[in-house]
Amino acid sequence: MEPILCYIREIYFKKHSDFKKVLDPGDTSKQSKRTHLCVKVEIDSNQYYIPLRNNLGAPVRKFGRIGHSVPSSKRGNAGLDYRYAMIINDSKYIETQTELKIPNSQYRCIKNDMDSIVKEFETYLRGYIKAAKKKRNEKEPLYRESSLINFIDYFDI
Repeated sequence: MEPILCYIREIYFKKHSDFKKVLDPGDTSKQSKRTHLCVKVEIDSNQYYIPLRNNLGAPVRKFGRIGHSVPSSKRGNAGLDYRYAMIINDSKYIETQTELKIPNSQYRCIKNDMDSIVKEFETYLRGYIKAAKKKRNEKEPLYRESSLINFIDYFDI
């Protein structure tokens, strides 16, 4: 599977300014310049966009996996953060990167690890949905910071 790197257009963040638990709240310009990875999962028909962060830190915490490490020479703690994944099914809000805006080493890492990234994200997503069904998604440490709370209507809960 070939990774699709993109930006989410600023208009999307302006239209959804009420979203909770997002990266850079209120800074739509910064939000629209953050590289996202498009991940298609088999759980449903939604398009998920996982942000690449400069400082993810440890991708596995004591309470579970929050992301996938994608280090570069300048950003050793960079990684994809599953907690801040967004669902965007309308392509008018997506701007695919035509030229690579991340270091080649990071792109290679994402490309080589795509199968693992998809499996890890599917596990995170299934866990989130399970926790939401039990009304525990805002209490469990692994999910309480998740921006998926904005998309709860998308899940069969």
